[in-house]
Amino acid sequence: MGTTQFRLIVVALLSVTAMSLVPVLIKFTSANIETIGSARLGISLLALTPLMFFMRAFRQLNRSDWSWLLLAGLCFGLHWWTYFYAIKAAGAAAGAIAMSTFGIHLLLLNWIIHRHRVSLFECLLIGVCIFGCYLVVQSPAIDRAATVGFLVGVFSAFLYGAMPLIHRRIIHLPTTTRTWGQFAFAGAFFLALWPQTDWQLAPSDWWALLVLGTLCTLFAHALWVKASSELPGVITSSIHYLYPPMTVVQSYFFLGETITAATVTGTALIIGANLILLVSPWIRLRRRQQL
Repeated sequence: MGTTQFRLIVVALLSVTAMSLVPVLIKFTSANIETIGSARLGISLLALTPLMFFMRAFRQLNRSDWSWLLLAGLCFGLHWWTYFYAIKAAGAAAGAIAMSTFGIHLLLLNWIIHRHRVSLFECLLIGVCIFGCYLVVQSPAIDRAATVGFLVGVFSAFLYGAMPLIHRRIIHLPTTTRTWGQFAFAGAFFLALWPQTDWQLAPSDWWALLVLGTLCTLFAHALWVKASSELPGVITSSIHYLYPPMTVVQSYFFLGETITAATVTGTALIIGANLILLVSPWIRLRRRQQL
């Protein structure tokens, strides 16, 4: 492992650690999801936009760059809205666990974009993941608010899985530029939801929004954009799976959420199945190279 790759892994670990606080803070604050999204993006853009002008970064962008930044931002904005909804409806732990279906969505995206053949073994792992999801929600009844929230979180994970694919199309742009574009157009998404925001908040809510906007957004996502764009997907995806266990522990101690044996078992099945899905193609490739 080279020095550069090691540093990128450290960057990814720092990013995931900061991100693991997000579900806990979102569930803690009484602010609604539109207010949370607007505050997080507003704080980040206040810091990044002057920097973009100072760097004269806008002059480097062509029409294609703007198009991909627009797509990244809208995808990210919808990902955030659905993720926040999942956390509010299903709980911090369940929202984070739903995000760990990441690997299945990468498999689906590879099938759609690259026509990757889905093997019987991969179908089996998908089944294991689905069973793990069932254990987490503890009931297949769609009309339950928590179950619906969890399923919305699974869709949010699909959107999140698409983000690295979009960023690789603009990998030639600096990390700051890509981060600004993602936040700016996500901000446009939340601006459309502005009438639903509510700023009558307690001091503790304002502190939660401040931490979400700085440490968990500006810092964490800037690092993740860099790491996920430059590291192999198998590494960043594996690191990402540290996110749910961190959040589960925090939600238990800080929010008092109930973590049952079914939740732990379901989480282990989901993460295990997705990790195997992500790592197995890489292992097969390494074996072929050694022959």
